[in-house]
Amino acid sequence: MSRIHISLVSAVLFALAAVFAAAHSTSATYSPPDHLCFASGSATYRIAPEARAPDFRIRIGRDVAAADLRIQLVDRAELADFVLVDDNRRASAACRSTATARTVAIDDGAGTPDVTVSLTADWRGVHYRIFVHSIRYSQQDAAAILAAMWKAEQRRAAAARSDLHAGL
Repeated sequence: MSRIHISLVSAVLFALAAVFAAAHSTSATYSPPDHLCFASGSATYRIAPEARAPDFRIRIGRDVAAADLRIQLVDRAELADFVLVDDNRRASAACRSTATARTVAIDDGAGTPDVTVSLTADWRGVHYRIFVHSIRYSQQDAAAILAAMWKAEQRRAAAARSDLHAGL
C-alpha cells in the first residue's frame, strides 16, 4: 500500500472515531424530556407528555377563569413558595428512585383535567408563587409538578377524612 493510501485510511478512521466520540459526549449530557423527575418526600413525579393514562393530567393557561390553582411567576427565589433551580443537563437522580414515579402530563386540551392551573404575573388571588431557573424544566413543567403535589395532598387528606368517618 502506498503512503498516501495509508494516510487516507488513517484520516477516515480518525474522523469516524471523532464522530462517535462527539455523539457519545452529546448523548451523555443531553437528557430527553421524558427524564424530567422531581422528588418530594417519598414521592417522585415525572413529566410524561407521552403517558396515555397519567396519574395527573394538568391543564395550564394564562387566564383560565375556573382555575383550581392560580400560580404567580416571580423573578426572585426569596419571594417564592416553590423554587426549582438546576444547571445540569443530565437526568435527575430522582428518576432513579426505587419508588414508582407518578406521571404528570401537561394537557392544554384536557376536557377533565385533574388540576387546572392559571399562570400569572399578577399577585392578586394567587395560591402559590414559583421561581424557576432551569436548563431542563420550563415554567409550565414546574407549575405542573406543583399542581400534581397539591392534588396528591388533596387526595391524601380526603382519604384520611374518609377513614376517620368510617371509624378506622
